Amino acid sequence: MALETADIKAQFGAYYLNNGQNLARLYELLRRATSTEAMFSPINTDDTIWRAAKSLYTRVVQPFQKAFTPLASVTFVPVEIKQFKIKVDAQEYPDDLEASWLGFLDGEDIDRKAWPFVRWYTEQYLIPQIKQDIELLEIYQGVRVEPVNGVAGAAGTSLDGLKKTINSHINAGRITPIATGALETEPLAFVDQMEEWADGIDKAYWNIPMILGASETVARRFLRGQERKYGKNTGGGALGLTINNTNITLAGLPSHQNTDKFWCTPKANAVMLRKRIQNQTKVQVENVDRLLKFFTDFSMGIGFIIPEIVFTNDLDLV
Repeated sequence: MALETADIKAQFGAYYLNNGQNLARLYELLRRATSTEAMFSPINTDDTIWRAAKSLYTRVVQPFQKAFTPLASVTFVPVEIKQFKIKVDAQEYPDDLEASWLGFLDGEDIDRKAWPFVRWYTEQYLIPQIKQDIELLEIYQGVRVEPVNGVAGAAGTSLDGLKKTINSHINAGRITPIATGALETEPLAFVDQMEEWADGIDKAYWNIPMILGASETVARRFLRGQERKYGKNTGGGALGLTINNTNITLAGLPSHQNTDKFWCTPKANAVMLRKRIQNQTKVQVENVDRLLKFFTDFSMGIGFIIPEIVFTNDLDLV
């Protein structure tokens, strides 16, 4: 709970004088949207733990003989993906703005929920910030930590993000990284490295279109290397971020920040569990005396149905 107006009051005075200022005079830095969510197939569910099973089959073809010699076996391997409940709580005294240049955000109504401040605060601050927090702090970096009663949770503790999920499957022996070693920093050499890595993917999945999630730095380095190796146009069309002679296309994701880890899988295999997801863009507002309270909550979780067909490299394993 903090509307920091000290600098405004020091510069413009601790009073409100209508000089035509309005919302158009409030500027802000760009914030990041939830780009990484597009990597997943959504599943709307009330389950806190979503369960499925992977079926493994043995061979069945054998040479003919008159005797009956059965040869077939099916093994079922359990799959669990957790969904976590997440919330947003905020409270402010909009009266703190009244005796300042920002007084235009206040109103005449006794009900402070009707003041212009509420719409600005929810639409310009809370809702965009929810999306940025999920992208930069949770969906890749997150490691769930159960909250201490009455204490606001730390950043990056709302859910188990991609890095923890992938690394947990690696530690369990269900994902086998395709080794790259340290990534090449020279763009042309890096393209060669990525082509070699892509050739290590199980050949059964060579013809399946996949998006490879990587940091924006890695994606830009790859694109520059592509242009140096193949030119801006090859065979009448730009290669862009597609690894040559594959169905794999890189996507630079804000969530991956400075990591050298990258991964891909058929989209149907990467799932996002969701409950009340519409509440990411809805905020309840209540007032207690002159205090405004803002809150919302929703649930989400990410995971892979078959971890064995997640293809990743051998970096950022901690």
